[in-house]
Amino acid sequence: MNKPAKPDKEKMNGINKIKLMNNENKKLMCISILIVVIVLFMTIFVQDEAKWNSPNLLVRKPHELPHNPVHNPVVKQFTSSTTDLFRDISLAEIPALDEIIQHVYSYNELATMLEMSPAHKNTRKIAADRLRDFSILLYEARDALHKMFVESKTVYYTFEIEVKAIIEKFTRIFRIFVKSNFFKIRILILEKAIMEFRIIVNNAMQLIIEVQQKTKEISESLLKAQVEAGDYNIDNDTGKRNFDLTTEAIDGIRNVRGYLNGTAVSLRVIHSKLRDYQLNINKVKINLGAAEYEITNESLQHLKAAVDLWRYSLKRSVLLMVKIESYI
Repeated sequence: MNKPAKPDKEKMNGINKIKLMNNENKKLMCISILIVVIVLFMTIFVQDEAKWNSPNLLVRKPHELPHNPVHNPVVKQFTSSTTDLFRDISLAEIPALDEIIQHVYSYNELATMLEMSPAHKNTRKIAADRLRDFSILLYEARDALHKMFVESKTVYYTFEIEVKAIIEKFTRIFRIFVKSNFFKIRILILEKAIMEFRIIVNNAMQLIIEVQQKTKEISESLLKAQVEAGDYNIDNDTGKRNFDLTTEAIDGIRNVRGYLNGTAVSLRVIHSKLRDYQLNINKVKINLGAAEYEITNESLQHLKAAVDLWRYSLKRSVLLMVKIESYI
């Protein structure tokens, strides 16, 4: 019986080498495919990440369809109106309030002397009463303006808080789109503050106008008192003192009238600007609708500049209030 032939070692070695090469090729192919899959996955991921991190796009809910935001000028209208308001308020000139009340003491002193003067029997009562009423009105006007300055600080801080909140929310972002409700909430807060401030300004303005109108009748009363005293012997010291005080009071009232005129003009300007601002932001609120709006860094900087502008105005107001409180 023939024995089976021994396998050819060289042939077997060749076959084994071919099998090993095939296995190596399969491994390399699998690795290559895996690398391609990883690269594709990373490419898609990076693109998606860039898309979501883009400041030009909103992070939307999965069910929301992408759409172009509305480029309505309402946000620009809001920022420009606010800037204009703060600029106009800062430019309004209101005299130092100590100038308005600086003659009050001499008015009361003159009223007392007129009541006791024999040279003013017919005119002393009316002149003295009007002087005292005028002094009271001047104090009330000062207090009303003082309250207006205090309230202006409250309005400023309200705007500062809201504007800072907006800036901090969107800082380091070139632009972002937000829902209109975001602005509606901000506007409602600012509208309320402006409305309350406008009422206080109006009260101060009406009081200043009332005092302003009183200056004419007081001056007439004092002139009549001087005429009456002219027919009386003023050689004595008391009569001369009364005459001099009356002259000083007339001059002082003339100066006060100038301060009151300037104050009334400034308050009318402020009141008018507040009214216009209320109308403007009300239009903004109505036009917001339910869309999305763009906030740019430029808009934010306009708002910040407006707040800074009013801060400068408030510093002047604080100086005025320090002068006022020295008389309280």
